[in-house]
Amino acid sequence: MDELNRLTPEAFKTQEKTPLVLVLDNVRSALNVGSAFRTADAFALQKIYLTGITATPPHREILKKALG
Repeated sequence: MDELNRLTPEAFKTQEKTPLVLVLDNVRSALNVGSAFRTADAFALQKIYLTGITATPPHREILKKALG
């Protein structure tokens, strides 16, 4: 973690967030939802809203993408 210069979970929670909201509406692929979560974390987005039939955590494929 130190070599990647990643924040600790505590530091991430307290950092200033980018004032953008990501809305995922009817995203059928759980892998794509996982990818969107990773991207939102990378840009420290303020919120993520999941609507329609979008896969919701915890879901095996979301976790798989989040780890990859």
